[in-house]
Amino acid sequence: MNLLSDLNESQRRAVEYCDGPQLVIAGAGSGKTRVLTYKIAYLIEQGMKPWNILALTFTNKAANEMKARIGHLVGDENARHIYMGTFHSIFARILRVEAQLLGYQSNYTIYDEADARSLVKNIIRELELDDKIYKPSTVQDQISKAKNQLVSAESYAANADALALDRQSRMPRLHEIYTIYASRCKSANAMDFDDLLLHTWQLFRDHEDVRRRYADKFRYVLVDEYQDTNHAQQAIILQLTHDHQRLTVVGDDAQSIYAFRGANIDNILKFQQVYPDTQLFKLEQNYRSTQLIVQAANSLIKKNQYQIPKDIYSLGSQGEKLQLRHAYSDKEEASIVCNEIRRIRKKEKGQYSDFAILYRTNAQSRSFEEEFRRQGIPYRIYGGMSFYQRKEIKDVIAYFRLIVNPHDEEAFRRIVNYPTRGIGNTTLLRISEAAGKNGVSLWTVVSDPVAYGLNAQQTGRFQPAHSAVPNA
Repeated sequence: MNLLSDLNESQRRAVEYCDGPQLVIAGAGSGKTRVLTYKIAYLIEQGMKPWNILALTFTNKAANEMKARIGHLVGDENARHIYMGTFHSIFARILRVEAQLLGYQSNYTIYDEADARSLVKNIIRELELDDKIYKPSTVQDQISKAKNQLVSAESYAANADALALDRQSRMPRLHEIYTIYASRCKSANAMDFDDLLLHTWQLFRDHEDVRRRYADKFRYVLVDEYQDTNHAQQAIILQLTHDHQRLTVVGDDAQSIYAFRGANIDNILKFQQVYPDTQLFKLEQNYRSTQLIVQAANSLIKKNQYQIPKDIYSLGSQGEKLQLRHAYSDKEEASIVCNEIRRIRKKEKGQYSDFAILYRTNAQSRSFEEEFRRQGIPYRIYGGMSFYQRKEIKDVIAYFRLIVNPHDEEAFRRIVNYPTRGIGNTTLLRISEAAGKNGVSLWTVVSDPVAYGLNAQQTGRFQPAHSAVPNA
């Protein structure tokens, strides 16, 4: 099978180059995923072992789809051994192995956004701070931003500029919350999503032998959607590749939309400065859109002040002209869209199921729903709350989490009085105070309350220390 015969000339050149750092600028619909999958297959065909390849994607879904495609090219067995996944999933695997070097156990819990926010909220309450000023979501966002800039709690507390900004924001004790938050996560043997990046970077920074071992293991590194990486992700990639420089990053500076999550567009714009020997490849043929759509996109992209110049083109049909409609309110917008749906349906004899409406935030669906109901148009909303975010599912998972990791504070708080077993907020506050004072987990306190200055009556109805869950 000749892998390269399926590629156009630009794609083929990008796949064949494997001699150093490589930046592939892939315009929308230009075959970015094809280049990544074929490049990995090409590396394996050239003799590289699949377990020496690290491929980092933006979503697990993308990783699974790429693995399936690679399996068709070089066999499922080869594809199975590739280290492929999101930054967080791959680094979580590394941290499971190396956790003890950071003072964690390998069975650490990963806190999701809801767990992290709940812990922040509890700390704010325990410090008796005004939650209208110290909003848990705002505080959590600030802690997340610090971690994504590789600023630990200790460094944050010692940073005069950060403290001054917090005073201006009327949150002078934010550094204290961050310090307690980090300590509580450590006591609970838990990491949040940002910790998976921060701790991996710290691991490689503080343990050169470990960094070198993984750099030797991952002899070729590929990164998808590089325009959406943050500072921490870029720093870890540099730790893994600065010795051998075998790195391919793929992305498009014109498609960076995650700055609000910490993505740094400079990672792709200045890649050639970080890796001076970089070879630049451009994928400029769009296979997805009509010519008019591509021309409209180009006309907007060219107004970007900072960019990597490219000329995206399409050999497809010219297509229909784009329409831009101005609306003065969300209600008018919904009315315009509904009327247009009715017009097109009547003209083309279509079905309502032929139409789709895309919106940026879930909150925007309300105005459309109200207009649909007013006009009697049937509709269905896709998305919404994740299965794993439903209360009953999180409750069940919390029990399992506590069995695996009895020190998991958020799992403990979630199920300690569910079902109701007579354990109130006062009892939990006493347990929390004792745990914080002694730098241990809540479960450690309830396992031996007397040793921590409490008595059985104060700690409610708990099982003996050998059990992993409270008495149901």
